[in-house]
Amino acid sequence: MFVKTHPIPKERTLSKQTGDKIKKSAVTSIVGQGPILLVAEHAGNLVPEFWENLGLPALYFDTHFGVDLGIDKLTREMSKRLNMPAVLANYSRLFLDYNRSSSAWDYCRPDLAGIPIPGNLMLEAADIEIRNNVAAIPLYEAIEQRFVGNEALIGLHSFTPFIHGAERQVDIGTIWRAQTPFVSLVSQLLEKFGSSAGLRIGHNEPYEWHDEANNSLLVHGINKGRVCIYLEINNSHLLDESRYLIIVSVLSKVFQAINAEISQKTL
Repeated sequence: MFVKTHPIPKERTLSKQTGDKIKKSAVTSIVGQGPILLVAEHAGNLVPEFWENLGLPALYFDTHFGVDLGIDKLTREMSKRLNMPAVLANYSRLFLDYNRSSSAWDYCRPDLAGIPIPGNLMLEAADIEIRNNVAAIPLYEAIEQRFVGNEALIGLHSFTPFIHGAERQVDIGTIWRAQTPFVSLVSQLLEKFGSSAGLRIGHNEPYEWHDEANNSLLVHGINKGRVCIYLEINNSHLLDESRYLIIVSVLSKVFQAINAEISQKTL
């Protein structure tokens, strides 16, 4: 399987009409009653047609490089079950990774572990600005609009069960910058309901917090004084139906308990 070698159309040739159409398809925003807003920046695996899959075979967009596997389904499930508002990005993290700062090397990453991404090579500031306009700004606006009336942000992500030849010894991990009362509550609830379901719970696992790699909650949560946390789910649980249902059950109990605490103004 080979990547394309011919040039991919550059952003600067994009017409305003096409750009406006692309922008309208960037985000799925789901109405709910709160008080928790779910955010899934890596839910989608699409690339606007204009960019020709960035020159990559389509199969790459069904891997963890292109999407957080299982997160679109999980986010919609939790939103439907508990009437929770949610915002999901529809475009692949390979097109633009909203959960990275715009200065990060993988905001529009040039390669996949050494495999070049033709459509992301030699991008200039003007090219990236156009992607910001059609992908990042719609997501920013959707999160801010949907947050009105809510009190907490939870980012949902999935991770690969193996990395560098070793198994990751966690099923649900929390990612956070500071040990706030909200973080402590979420962690305690995951330990209570997750451990009883046989799940391994990790804290700042499988990743630690880094500002450049946790942009969405930095921008929409911490910098605005809002309580927030990421939940990282081992994607092997989301791709197996029986284990998926266990994750849904555990998170339902956790989110319901958080809602009760927030409604009692104990946070």
